[in-house]
Amino acid sequence: MKICIERSDRMGDMILTLPVIQGIKEKNPQAIIHVIASKKNAEICNQFSLIDKIFIKTKLLSSLNNLTKSINAEKYDYYFTFSPGWFGLRLGFFSKSKFKSSLILKSRYKSNIFSKLDQIFFTKLFFSFSLVINRFKLLQANKNIHQTNMMMDVVLKSGVAISNKAQTKFIFNNIFTLNKNKSVCIIHLSSRWVNNYYTEENFMDLLKLLSEKDTSVYLTTDETTKYKFSKIFNTIDIVEDPIDIEKSKKNILICNNFDFENWTSLINQADYVITPESGCTHIASLTKCKLAVIYDSNNAPYSIRQEYSPWNKEYLALETNDKELNQKLFNFI
Repeated sequence: MKICIERSDRMGDMILTLPVIQGIKEKNPQAIIHVIASKKNAEICNQFSLIDKIFIKTKLLSSLNNLTKSINAEKYDYYFTFSPGWFGLRLGFFSKSKFKSSLILKSRYKSNIFSKLDQIFFTKLFFSFSLVINRFKLLQANKNIHQTNMMMDVVLKSGVAISNKAQTKFIFNNIFTLNKNKSVCIIHLSSRWVNNYYTEENFMDLLKLLSEKDTSVYLTTDETTKYKFSKIFNTIDIVEDPIDIEKSKKNILICNNFDFENWTSLINQADYVITPESGCTHIASLTKCKLAVIYDSNNAPYSIRQEYSPWNKEYLALETNDKELNQKLFNFI
């Protein structure tokens, strides 16, 4: 059996898809599984041994034509598209797979009978099966809308056996080793920290609290960090290479611009990870760390938790409007 899974969106979405791949392989050990990934989430796929081949999504028309030809040449038994939008649907339309399935998610924020109507009509014409999820309605009824469960449902209803209790067996490629003489806490600096409830000053107060702990605190960054945390960048030492972590005698450091393998190596060796809901949440969910996730109170935190919570991982969930947020994070460590 030869299967293609299209998941060409964000890193967290791909990590929530890994249990689907794990579940298929547990029930079908001989299955060959290919993945169509985005440039961002392909780095996760490269470290997951159950994926046999990876195709990278591109916006260039010539490369897109080549991708379509490559997909057709594989002659898949099953094609699954799980990303929102039209890319996976169009690719499925042109593919010569025997069975094509899609997951279509209607709005989680409001009831709208016209939501995704064009995609629903398209898949009824050209796909073998399409699972349409009315997220708003299911959330109102307190029903399960977790991304991983929904994807597993698509696979099962398409006729492919899958273990719905699959736990991702992921092994990180640690490319450096921390000399740990105390516990390590990673805090991911994302712009999602800062909103009308929580400011950079609040974050500075958190760091002052954590400085009382006998813990090394490493702040990791992304492309949004400097725009929201200019004061922190001006007051805390910055390292841009893991080697420099050991050289520094400071308890709190900014680990700036670490590439993917260095970043994940650092997270994999952490005792605690504190992060806004983001790709870092799901990277940490693959490790043995204790995890605290901060949800944006302005962005339907209950809905986001229901749909994107870490898979089979205990974690502390907090919101940015919690006036005791810093104290709770201090107590967490």
